[in-house]
Amino acid sequence: KTVTLTLSTAVSHGQSVTVAYADPTTGNDANAIQDTAGNDAASFAATEVSNNTPDTTPPQLIITGDTTRPKVSGDQLVLRFSDTGNLDADRAHTPANGAFTVLVNGVANAVTHVT
Repeated sequence: KTVTLTLSTAVSHGQSVTVAYADPTTGNDANAIQDTAGNDAASFAATEVSNNTPDTTPPQLIITGDTTRPKVSGDQLVLRFSDTGNLDADRAHTPANGAFTVLVNGVANAVTHVT
C-alpha cells in the first residue's frame, strides 16, 4: 500500500515537489509497482506532492572561508548566512538598523540601512 522513495538530498520547507512514475515495460514484470496478482501500476505524470517538511533550523552566520565570511567594502558590511535559499526576502521583515552593533577600532559605527 505504500512506496517510500529515499531522495539523494533532503527537501527543505517551502520547496515545490512533484513526482512522476513510468512503468518500465508494457507487460507485467517484477521491476514495476505491482499488486500481488502481478498487475503493474499505471504510469502517472508529474503530480504535486505535499511538502510537510518543517523548517526548524535557523540561519547561521557564516564566519569561515575567504568567500563567505563577513566582509567590509567601503560603507557596506556584507553578512552571509547558511540556509540562504530560505532567507525571508520580504522587505517588511527586514531587521531594524539598531538590531546590529558595528564597532570600528572599538568605536560604534551606526548602521543606516539593512537590505
